[in-house]
Amino acid sequence: MAEKAKSKTDVAARAENKSKAIVCRNCGNKVDVVMAVSPSGKKRMRRICCGE
Repeated sequence: MAEKAKSKTDVAARAENKSKAIVCRNCGNKVDVVMAVSPSGKKRMRRICCGE
């Protein structure tokens, strides 16, 4: 039996990319990502930094 081929979806590589911090273009600090719920009930991910 042949050894199993490498997975097309490399979970370790995806986790590494996700763990890289997103930095702000203006100040260079890490951007916080938060879940915001609108009055109508829709959920959105928002990136917060530099007074936004």
